[in-house]
Amino acid sequence: MIVCGALVVASGSSVYTPQELAGKLVALDYGNGTAYAGLLMLEGAMPRAAVNTCAATADPAERFAGLLRAGCRLISTTFFHGTWVADGSVGAETYAAFVRALTRAVRRINADKRRYVSYFIRDFPRNPEVEALRPEDFDLNRIRLKEPGPIPENEARWAWEWMASWGLMPGAFDVATQINRKVEREAHELAGVHMGLEGPPSSGERPC
Repeated sequence: MIVCGALVVASGSSVYTPQELAGKLVALDYGNGTAYAGLLMLEGAMPRAAVNTCAATADPAERFAGLLRAGCRLISTTFFHGTWVADGSVGAETYAAFVRALTRAVRRINADKRRYVSYFIRDFPRNPEVEALRPEDFDLNRIRLKEPGPIPENEARWAWEWMASWGLMPGAFDVATQINRKVEREAHELAGVHMGLEGPPSSGERPC
């Protein structure tokens, strides 16, 4: 899946550009992909020494409620790949079933995004602000889904080394350790056969 992340400020803030966040305390939901996206957006606008962050609540419902209370204004928006990770106990057939399910879901949602946003409201942790939303409230341009495919080594290496440079990942990147190409290849081949595809996704694609 493609995840949308954003830096926002209160509606009355004097900040209007990412550069104006230099030296200011920015709350990020550490441990989630959106926190790393936040660092990327900040790093692109200022020297690393000027990036100053603290931990925001990891509860998305609390963050959403807080934004509504303060009012919010977008400062920067970005998109990034959200990658599902399987441990060593997951074999090719199980992963192939996962790939097939994701592929079908991506095709259905992309065909009619508005139809499916109600599931987000239904499955979100109980929160009155979210429950009050209606399908027409969603910006469909921020909902982006891509069919799963093999992980590009250059992207995986860059992400690992970048995170390591922030002290977020220990050790050096080793593609043979980090990506099980045998299971990945077999799974995508099986998924392609069962879905009637001509072959597995191209090497330039990547997983949801």
